[in-house]
Amino acid sequence: MTRDPSSEASSATSACGGCHRLDRRQFLASASVLSLGALVSGCGDGIISAPEQVLDTVPAPFRLDPATVPELAPIGGRTVVVSGTSAPVLVERVGSAQFRALSLVCPHRGTIVDVASGGLRCPNHHAVFANDGTWLSGQPTAGLTALDVRRNSDGSLMIGGTLTPPALSLNRSAVVFLTTLTGTAPAPQTVAIANDGGGMLGGLAVALTYGSGQRTGWLSLALSQASAPAVLTLSAQRGTLPIGTYSATVSITGAGVSNGAQTLSVSLLVQDPTTPAALQLSSSSVAFTAPIGSTPAAQVVQCNNSGGGSLAGLAATIDYSAGGRGWLTATLNQTTAPAALTVRPTVGTLAAGSYSATITISAIGVASRAITVSLTVTAAGLLVTLAAWPALANVGGVAGSVGNVNGGPVAVTRLSATSFAAFSMRCPHAGTTINVVNGTSFRCPNHGALFNSAGVWQSSPQRAENLAALTVTYTPGATTLSVT
Repeated sequence: MTRDPSSEASSATSACGGCHRLDRRQFLASASVLSLGALVSGCGDGIISAPEQVLDTVPAPFRLDPATVPELAPIGGRTVVVSGTSAPVLVERVGSAQFRALSLVCPHRGTIVDVASGGLRCPNHHAVFANDGTWLSGQPTAGLTALDVRRNSDGSLMIGGTLTPPALSLNRSAVVFLTTLTGTAPAPQTVAIANDGGGMLGGLAVALTYGSGQRTGWLSLALSQASAPAVLTLSAQRGTLPIGTYSATVSITGAGVSNGAQTLSVSLLVQDPTTPAALQLSSSSVAFTAPIGSTPAAQVVQCNNSGGGSLAGLAATIDYSAGGRGWLTATLNQTTAPAALTVRPTVGTLAAGSYSATITISAIGVASRAITVSLTVTAAGLLVTLAAWPALANVGGVAGSVGNVNGGPVAVTRLSATSFAAFSMRCPHAGTTINVVNGTSFRCPNHGALFNSAGVWQSSPQRAENLAALTVTYTPGATTLSVT
């Protein structure tokens, strides 16, 4: 079935001069999900010429409501969408709330690819692709172009634009449980996990660590499913814990996320209602790392009352150490405990280097508490988080399109346990953007030039120079590297 979310008129262009042309109304009336490529591009079963006009591979974003498309109701259901003058797009439901989209323009010559139940096949030079767009056999070329898919709040999809990696998003960064020596177990709390990037976010996993030297076993976790959107339920039990504040950290990871693992700070506060009020913080230090000119994500510190009665008049003041001032804000959401303190640095024009400050939290009638804040500003360039690119976990692994340097996409490869290399993804022959093949090498979709993981040209009809190398700065053991 073919869907047209746009009311604009356009035409589908045939692949060769002997083929007839269809206007949009004819196209929509005749095309099907299993014969689209043959309809638009086919001209017998031999090799044919390239299309007279190659359609736009990456369409401008368009809206599609899957609830209105019966073919997308079941997992595995597919449909083809035509939007404006762009290429047909194959949309597939791959999970209860997950979809993927592929441009049906063959990267080799621009012919529209046939869609069949067993895979995808180009009628021009017989390149064969898997259902996820990966090139399998036939004419050597890159995989089909994956398109960005984002869910709107109303359940509809925005499809189009180059695929961006998924990004983990939590609706809160801290959870606090309050109970007393004689009270019942606190009610469970939930954290919503979402994909704040593109594509699909799967492989969700959680890991729990308790504060150093503290009692363990008081916290349990339950993840609703391994793909976003998901819900993490946290439950705390006091058991035999004495009066005090207990802390734990929950790490949430996902496959291929661009922003790495996200952490959730969890505190269990066991109060003695017979003692005076006292100020307790969920953390006594926070640290940030960011490149020049950026604004790293804020962190939250919980401010609680570990005793009886009430705790009011909460206030936060900042004292800077030598090296820079004005780069930090500390905002309380209310002046009575429990309260959340949001700590947010702004790198702005700070030079590369290390900066520190102290936030003092005070309240009426109790001793103040201090939070040390450190900020590391890295040199200008592309900052790559290694955990966001699983291929870089192995020597020889290649990650493509990790970001842009000098206006062009960048690929990174792991040379050894302690070293990396980076390359421009522009083919030296004609400037075409190359693609990563199986996470181990590069291929240009234009003339098929093949480069190994070190950027060295291997083969193609036209000899090409090696990929242009970029500068990588990496400290062994670090979680990030920079490319300039």
